[in-house]
Amino acid sequence: MTAPVITGTAGEETAHRSSETRRINFRFSRRGRYAACLSARGRGPLVPELWDLGGGTPVPMTLGRPAGESSWSTVVPTDGGRILLGRAQAGGVHRLLLITPGEAPAPMPATFHGGGFRLVAGGPEGAAALAFHGAGEGRTTVWRVPAEPGPLEAVATVPAVLGGGVWLDASGRRLALSRHGDEPGTVVLNLPDGSLSPLPGLADGEHLLLAAPRNGVLLTTLRHEGTYRLGVRGTDDDGPTVFPRPLNEIDGAVTPLAFDPEGRRLALLVTRGVRSHLLVYDLTTEEIREAGLPAGALYPSAHWSTAGLHVIHTTPDRPYAPLTVLNASGAPATRRGGDRATARAHSYDGPGGRIEAVVYGDPARSRQVVLALHGGPEAAWQLSFDPLFRQMSARGIAVVAPNQRGSTGYGAAHRDAIRGAWGGPDLADILHLGRVVGAGRGPGACRPMLYGASYGAYLALLAVAADPHLWSRAAVVAPFLSGRELYTDGPATVRAMLDRLGGLEEITDDELGPRDLLRLAGRLRLPLLVVHGEHDDVIPVSHSRRLRDRLAEVAPPGAELTYLEVTGAGHDPLTGRGAHLVRDRLVHFLDTGSAQLS
Repeated sequence: MTAPVITGTAGEETAHRSSETRRINFRFSRRGRYAACLSARGRGPLVPELWDLGGGTPVPMTLGRPAGESSWSTVVPTDGGRILLGRAQAGGVHRLLLITPGEAPAPMPATFHGGGFRLVAGGPEGAAALAFHGAGEGRTTVWRVPAEPGPLEAVATVPAVLGGGVWLDASGRRLALSRHGDEPGTVVLNLPDGSLSPLPGLADGEHLLLAAPRNGVLLTTLRHEGTYRLGVRGTDDDGPTVFPRPLNEIDGAVTPLAFDPEGRRLALLVTRGVRSHLLVYDLTTEEIREAGLPAGALYPSAHWSTAGLHVIHTTPDRPYAPLTVLNASGAPATRRGGDRATARAHSYDGPGGRIEAVVYGDPARSRQVVLALHGGPEAAWQLSFDPLFRQMSARGIAVVAPNQRGSTGYGAAHRDAIRGAWGGPDLADILHLGRVVGAGRGPGACRPMLYGASYGAYLALLAVAADPHLWSRAAVVAPFLSGRELYTDGPATVRAMLDRLGGLEEITDDELGPRDLLRLAGRLRLPLLVVHGEHDDVIPVSHSRRLRDRLAEVAPPGAELTYLEVTGAGHDPLTGRGAHLVRDRLVHFLDTGSAQLS
């Protein structure tokens, strides 16, 4: 029987209210006294939020009135307790506002049209930040943004595309930047005269990551034999960079966070599987110790001042929030204890080894269970706060979110297993987990469901096509049709990823054949929800529209397609304005599944 293809908007769904808070886009002020982010409470819009880290338990303060901020908006706290807001608007326009607690936002006399726009906290005395704006033809204009309402001052226009931003001195006069393009490398912007010069002493291909201005210690990275090594050197060193063995033999994915004020210790975010670890490396003794944290995940940003090491931490029960972990001397600081066990890590036996998953609820005894597939594919689920999974769990839907082959955090072999084989080893893992989870539920229970976003959406639909009888229904967000189709239609960044990960290579030596969803549409024989943002700039919405039209043509038995195109949304319609309505629609669709395990 052919079911109707339904189109609609997210506003058609009636939402229940929630008090949960979501936080994104964290930044620290130059000296670390304040942190700022964008925050949305319950079903409310994103608003700027300021955290005072000067003493005691940090408490957030909402600044300004809701004005429809998006995830593209930038918030930069000043050391004076204000927020500089770069408000992203339609058409790539950014407007600057300075927000003072208790006062209305003050518009700054500057509007940036098109091109790359970003803010770097700090600068010379009296500056709130530096603004970088693409000036066209590979040029960048740098502006000094004052800490008081007033006009911006042009610092320089340089013939290069610049990224990053590491202050080399306490006065805010020398800023190290990454230069992209024909002559990549680390350069130094001298603010007094606007000149640009190479950072001396670095080897070819070596880039600066962090600096300790007080004693001139630099942390660099250099690619060597297929991996990146971390190096330590001084600003005035004549010799080559030293690459300490203990620092480069840490197990896990390592992200440097911050030097202590004296440049003697280095805080490191280390990801192992679904959780984050905080390690501290002593540059003098080369000893490494772990700073204990509740099981969860760390945001890749931190600040270590005389007040202590401030990190941004989350657990499945607590959204991202600042946490003071160590004091200035490196001793443990007082902090909150652990959280309730809403979610846990669980490992399953897989066809290629162990598969770790984040699990909510009881997959064996719950009314329903969904396998949730992450995007990427170079990504992974972590033990972090996830409003969608919490909402599913509250409705009695257990969640199994696996890090199948292709996921990061489990070593190179696990990550690289799908290079040149998208929908190969990872699909085998998902089909295996579907059978294991389904069999564990016993006879008469609802069959597992599928949810996926981006690459996870593509993988979920491949799993449906490979074995339609294994699943009861599937909800996907922003799927693409195939690697080849995405290469034709996607932006340059996506094409580069496809080239790097072998996403154009086809699998032809099994029953399923080439992983093209238009070709496989006749096998998608179960209820489907397809969600796509109207203005997705990563995976064009035309891919979902073409899949919708193809399903209407082939009309496979048992298929019921609900197509939801979210007006004004981008690649992730589950965040931003109206996101709660999309989540409600998605959870309601999964909650109505009642097919029996056969």
